[in-house]
Amino acid sequence: MPEPADIAIFLPNPVGDVVMATPALRAAREHFASARITYVGRASALAVLEGTNWADEMILSRPDGLRGALATARILRKRRRDLGILLPNSFRCAAMCALARIRRRAGYVRDGRGWLLTDRLRPERLADGRCKPVPQIDYYARLAEFVGAPVRSRRMELPVTETDERAAETLLSEAGINRARPVVMLNPGAAFGVSKMWEPERFAAVADALVESRGAQILLNAAPMDFERRVAERVQKAMRHAPLLNFARRDNTLGLLKSLVRRCDLMITNDTGPRHFAAAFGIGLVTIFGSTDPVWAQIDCPSERTIRVDLPCSPCQRKLCPQPPGPQYHQCMSAIPPESVLHAACELLDERAKGGGA
Repeated sequence: MPEPADIAIFLPNPVGDVVMATPALRAAREHFASARITYVGRASALAVLEGTNWADEMILSRPDGLRGALATARILRKRRRDLGILLPNSFRCAAMCALARIRRRAGYVRDGRGWLLTDRLRPERLADGRCKPVPQIDYYARLAEFVGAPVRSRRMELPVTETDERAAETLLSEAGINRARPVVMLNPGAAFGVSKMWEPERFAAVADALVESRGAQILLNAAPMDFERRVAERVQKAMRHAPLLNFARRDNTLGLLKSLVRRCDLMITNDTGPRHFAAAFGIGLVTIFGSTDPVWAQIDCPSERTIRVDLPCSPCQRKLCPQPPGPQYHQCMSAIPPESVLHAACELLDERAKGGGA
């Protein structure tokens, strides 16, 4: 079969998944060096990859159901595309690819969409029929290799733009950053749901301790949605020392966030999108896991410390804790004391100060 000359790669929706797909995306660019490659994805997914030289074109996939899928398919049909690589598992993605008349459609057989695919890859399954938990990096890498693009490295990477780099420098300078003191970003929200979230007041306690013991300058991140902004405000309200910047109180973009994360010494975060930014840039990283299976999010980051408690009910993969109100409610997070997170954070800052950081 001849090598494809025109490829459409459909990106996952979650921001963190896009970052975990970068080893597969890099492999596709390296292997199909002469092909025209188009990325198709939501605005947030495309923003994560803004500045990349791996794609020749980016097409926005409208999120509004069938109407959006049809509109995106019409745009894709303007070119004769040889291969579609479907990183998302959804039926909608496969239908959009078929409606775009892409000749080869490669993806995992999930969500009842096998009949829409021409190149079918079956996920590994457990004895009970459920999909076997595997690191998302490897899940995407297996699909890349299935279409002929060997993945030589699991290393994640992210591009940045000159515009965002300048904006980050200006923002930090105007905030009065001291380059001699560590910069620590807190990421207390989680788009998945509250089951992934450590208590805001505990984030505040760790931040105050780092300010007092390490002279840390705190950046408080919040996605541009009311829920995450309220969480960030709870953190600041509980802090004795005001953060250098609180993004619940100003506009931010994913591009600017990438450039800000790149300038940090450490991030303390729940298992959510910005965690993967920190890992891709190699800064110190403390990740607090709750309801989700850490196997899916395994990234083998040497500068990361993961904090979780092993409970009979965890991982439940639920957005809300299914336990009744009482001492066991949300115990996967409530059982993690600030001292555990603080110890990991101090260890990473000390390593970085000694030159052991990335």
